[in-house]
Amino acid sequence: MDIVQLEALTLTPDQLLLDPNNYRFHDLPGYRAVTRARFAEKGVQDRALQFLQETPAFDLGALRESIISNGFVPFEQIVVEAFSDEPNQPAAETGAGMDPKTKYVVVEGNRRAAAIKTLLRDHEGGARDLKADVLATIQILNVIEIKGSDTERARYQKTLMAIRHVAGIREWGPYQQARLVVEMFENEEGAFGPVAQRIGISSREVARRYRASKALEQMEGDEEFTEYADPKLYSFFHEAVSQPKVRDWLKFSDTTFQAEDAESRRIFYELLSPREIDGETRPPKLQNANRHIRLLKDIVDKPVPLKILSDPERSLEDAVRAADAETPQDETGVLEHALGVALQALRQPSIDAWLSPDDRAKEIWEDLVSVVDKVRSFMSERDS
Repeated sequence: MDIVQLEALTLTPDQLLLDPNNYRFHDLPGYRAVTRARFAEKGVQDRALQFLQETPAFDLGALRESIISNGFVPFEQIVVEAFSDEPNQPAAETGAGMDPKTKYVVVEGNRRAAAIKTLLRDHEGGARDLKADVLATIQILNVIEIKGSDTERARYQKTLMAIRHVAGIREWGPYQQARLVVEMFENEEGAFGPVAQRIGISSREVARRYRASKALEQMEGDEEFTEYADPKLYSFFHEAVSQPKVRDWLKFSDTTFQAEDAESRRIFYELLSPREIDGETRPPKLQNANRHIRLLKDIVDKPVPLKILSDPERSLEDAVRAADAETPQDETGVLEHALGVALQALRQPSIDAWLSPDDRAKEIWEDLVSVVDKVRSFMSERDS
């Protein structure tokens, strides 16, 4: 971790600016990045507060109730950095502290800051009566300010967030974790090892999260499928790049971090997207990342089951059954395996293909009939 100067400050909640680019917001509908110069604008702050209040996963209500019952107990202090809305200009000088005109952006502790702000707003508006001892814990706050150059502060912030939310106990969701890994890799380190060291997880896991995030980005850039490329699909890509068979099927490159096989990529995107069949919208075939991607790995290297899976009107379960039929359990099942594969293959052609075979198909069909005749003759002799 970079060595930066940390300074204890005493601030009022009004001096705290919520971070409108909080990583928690990145997969929320309607989120878009805000330039730093606009952080202090009322509308920007209101929107950040709205995200924190109205997103169930953030559970701001439980935090508010805890403060109401116990007061604000700063087991982990809020971490801030001084704010300036003018590029390349220094923010507040050391000791500005209680000057109400000086603002500070919350680096760590946005949920706590939001809970405090909303409780004070409710109390001042008469919507809630807070006890005097509770009010005393939230009207003046002890915080920690990060000081140093822009580069030093930026690196320290990312390292702090990574330790707490990627490797820490209260983790972010997998998509937010991966986005931070991507930023650390692309903007700072350029290698998985140093990122892993800063976060405190393995290089392999850092690489997996990076690959999965870039694979989802590729779907986001696909004109045909971009509307379905939701951050909630991240776990499917994470599992896909973790399975060697699926990764090989997609021809996922560790140079470009792209799925290079266009046909396999299209099929995979279709499996993750809703389907329109006879005017009815059906859900994606892949619904559970862990279970379904592990089923997929046993299908992608088998042409017939893969063709079944690619058929919009056939189900994942149909493809799984076909794959099972192609997998003999032991040596005694070799004949059953061959017959199962043959039957699955014979059932694939459309009725038009059966009615209008080409010359090569006729030759193969005659060979097959010859084999069937020999088997029939053998069975008749054995039974007589």
